[in-house]
Amino acid sequence: MNTKRRFITLVTVLYIGLFCSACRKEVAVVDLMIPRLHLEGRVMNYGSMTTQRMIMPKSKTTIEVIKQPLISEFDIMNAEMVKVDLGMALLLQLSEQGARNLYRASVVNKGNRIVVTINGNPVGFRRIDGPIMDGNLFCFIEMNTSAMEELVLSLKKTAKYLQTYSKQSR
Repeated sequence: MNTKRRFITLVTVLYIGLFCSACRKEVAVVDLMIPRLHLEGRVMNYGSMTTQRMIMPKSKTTIEVIKQPLISEFDIMNAEMVKVDLGMALLLQLSEQGARNLYRASVVNKGNRIVVTINGNPVGFRRIDGPIMDGNLFCFIEMNTSAMEELVLSLKKTAKYLQTYSKQSR
């Protein structure tokens, strides 16, 4: 009788443990920083693509960009803060598909600008001076170094989370 009771208790505990582990949800990243790259729109808009006006936070530069992003958050694989000749820059490393899209756009739109947005807010831009073939986009961000460091850390977490999430949903 005592052995039977122990067996029933053990089976009950195992079922409860399995049920609880199956109900566990993965904790989502709270401070998602959604990066997107928008291409500057042509001045003449013939109704094929709509544009929206973006104003840079510090320089107050106004840029008309195509509403649909050139590069979405799912194509940004990594972010780094790098020192270049002109100061600190943001390096965005893209997926293969993102690199192809960036290359095609950089060939056709030489002289236009690419605007980096975080959660829909413009934070920096880069003028296209030639084809960008390697999938690495360097861009100057209009914020101080400490804020940029925090931004890069958040972008890394977001990229990792989105890559994991997009693989699970396939």
